Amino acid sequence: MTISIASIIVIAFVYMVFDVFNRRNIPNTIVYASLVYAVLVALFYFNSGTLVSFIIAGAIGLAGYAVYKVGQIGAADVVEFAVLSLLMPYQVISYGIGESATMPFIFSLLINTGIAALIIVPLYYIPKGYSRVKGALKMISKADLAKAVVIGMTYIIFIGFLVIVVGIGFLQFLLLALIMLSSIAIVLFERLITRGMIEYVKPDKFDSGDIIALNLMKESDIRKVKSKVKSFERLVNEGMIKEMIRKRVSTKFPVYKEAMPLALAILIGAILALYFGNLLIFIIAPPFI
Repeated sequence: MTISIASIIVIAFVYMVFDVFNRRNIPNTIVYASLVYAVLVALFYFNSGTLVSFIIAGAIGLAGYAVYKVGQIGAADVVEFAVLSLLMPYQVISYGIGESATMPFIFSLLINTGIAALIIVPLYYIPKGYSRVKGALKMISKADLAKAVVIGMTYIIFIGFLVIVVGIGFLQFLLLALIMLSSIAIVLFERLITRGMIEYVKPDKFDSGDIIALNLMKESDIRKVKSKVKSFERLVNEGMIKEMIRKRVSTKFPVYKEAMPLALAILIGAILALYFGNLLIFIIAPPFI
């Protein structure tokens, strides 16, 4: 287990370094090597649950690939989730009520990664977007404000229930408050956050795997491009780049060239999962640490 824990932290850290300092480009060598290593570790500790661990990793890969194809996650991120799952298929979590349960480690990792990303995104990208846009507050629509109010009220009711009925502690209350504020900020400043992540570039500057911010394009412009470029979609691939260059498309598109390095959130999520377990369970029924 010590080898698995150390491997998870080291591999997640290596992915994070390349994701942060290499413009979200994780070399294939790192990706393939980590996958081979995880498979070897799983086989070295071969037991009755090894087959199940490979099935879980395979399911993660298939589900992650589907998410990747719609442009919501990078291919290397999908492999990283599968690798970390192979290194630690299961995790024992102790509930505050005194009972323990064994569950797939990937559940805690995915939830914790999502919470980490939810908090990181507004903290970093709202100031960045604000520096790029004049009249940033004007980008907040009445619909955004209404959604933010609904989300805020929902969180307040939920937190109130947990405080009064469940009796959660200060740390759990603080974490929930942070999640609430981050959720509200993302809804209010969605366009501003997006502007902090994108660069306007021509098709000859596209890279395979880039994601186009269609929410910053007019519907009429999207239809116009699709009528000319049949392969045009949110997720950029080599065929799409070649077709756009061949048809001499010179328009500049908003591309997520500075999107949040998910590997950073995965590293934070992994560390939290190893120490706290599943953060949702930690909030509702704090485990014995």
